Amino acid sequence: MAYPWLCALDPDVLRRLDVAELADPHPAALALGPTVVAYLRDARHRPGRIMLCQAVSAAAIGPERMAALAAAERANPGIVLVEYAPPAERDRGRGTDPEDAGGAS
Repeated sequence: MAYPWLCALDPDVLRRLDVAELADPHPAALALGPTVVAYLRDARHRPGRIMLCQAVSAAAIGPERMAALAAAERANPGIVLVEYAPPAERDRGRGTDPEDAGGAS
């Protein structure tokens, strides 16, 4: 699997994930980091499948990072790039971090 962090997804979500929309492994995405995913620009969602963006939140990125993704997209017209939140950030967002759940005082 091009993105090992996807293995942390619920097994049912992983089984139903619409991988046909992904341009994996795309060198432009891999060069930008392990949480950048390339989608095929002309991909169409398949009913009954789960899109990755439904299961994982996009990362909050700044203007410089957005510009880097946009430049890579311009250099590779067949793809759209999305940077997802790193696994540790996703875990904090779900309240699985003991500090977020009030476990630390």
